[in-house]
Amino acid sequence: MKSAQNTFALALSLGLAALATGCAGAPDDSQIVDLEHTRESEDAAGEEAVQDEAADETPTSVEEEFGSEYVYTDGLTVRLAGIERRVSGEWDSPENTPYVYFDIQFDNGTGGPVDLTYLSVYCQVGEEGRTAEDVYTDDTGSGFTSTVMDGRTATAGYGCALPEEESYLQVELTLSDWEDFDDEVRETVYFVGDVA
Repeated sequence: MKSAQNTFALALSLGLAALATGCAGAPDDSQIVDLEHTRESEDAAGEEAVQDEAADETPTSVEEEFGSEYVYTDGLTVRLAGIERRVSGEWDSPENTPYVYFDIQFDNGTGGPVDLTYLSVYCQVGEEGRTAEDVYTDDTGSGFTSTVMDGRTATAGYGCALPEEESYLQVELTLSDWEDFDDEVRETVYFVGDVA
């Protein structure tokens, strides 16, 4: 019994030794893989990613002077036109109030329809930047109530109270697209300047 155990132990030892010797041999050329680190290709890939991110970024807000226009990244253009001082009439709201009238115009070059009903318009006046009251007349109406088709222009009149002693006006425009519930909000555009 003892010699059988010794024989088995010897056979096991020889088998393990042979296995270890076979594993310790050098690999042939087909087993060698080049794992050399290439820093240049990593740097180039990193730079491309940064450039792509910068190209995709759009500002959250922009400032434009009166008389200029702004083109959104999708090809929609907005401008303020026809800026002039007026006084509201007795049937307007509020009545007998000095205000500034202006048209907001959108030129649609996006390739598809754009819903303008979710345009928010806010005015600030004077050096202190006071929020101006909206003025409703026959000319100002109710703003944009529909969609502008590709290649077309849409115009709506707006009015903001502007005391005679003040000249500075800031008009804030934010156009959102909540119809598809995709939370698409274009950058806010501020038109600023003095009203004669």
